[in-house]
Amino acid sequence: MKQLDYILNNETEVLAFLKSKYPLFHLSNVFFRDIQYGLMILLERKNMPVGYSAAEKIAKAFVEQLEKKKILTPIDKQSWVLHYPQFKAVASAKPAAPAKPAAPAASGARPSLPPLNRPAVAAKPVATPATVAPVVAAAPIAAETQAPAPVEAKAAPAPKPATSAPTGKMLPPLGKK
Repeated sequence: MKQLDYILNNETEVLAFLKSKYPLFHLSNVFFRDIQYGLMILLERKNMPVGYSAAEKIAKAFVEQLEKKKILTPIDKQSWVLHYPQFKAVASAKPAAPAKPAAPAASGARPSLPPLNRPAVAAKPVATPATVAPVVAAAPIAAETQAPAPVEAKAAPAPKPATSAPTGKMLPPLGKK
């Protein structure tokens, strides 16, 4: 099978391709289906397409080869830890720039807000006393423009009299006989 031979003989190329498709790093977890699907894509790009079951067999053989070379250490039958120092995550060479301090606000001035990332919504016209007066005489104000009515505090409901469990008779409230 030419696909299997290609995969087994080009191990570094295959690992580099898998790294470009999946998050493979030194000491990271590797999953069987990621390897299988990655091999299917690689072989298709090399004009050697394979089916699902053939790709599964090729992936098993590839994983066995990597286990023998101690590149993959099994966690369970479907996942491994990758021991491949060439795939170590490289930290950025230049450190992040320190944050700039905020400019002091002018005395008495309000700080400005940052611009919105979305377009502004057109506001509804606000009713002023001059514009409302003729309308009030002609028709009542719509419910959406009226100020909400003040909410009155309601007294807490009186506690319900306790019932006697076995007989179900009502007991008189405390303080009454």
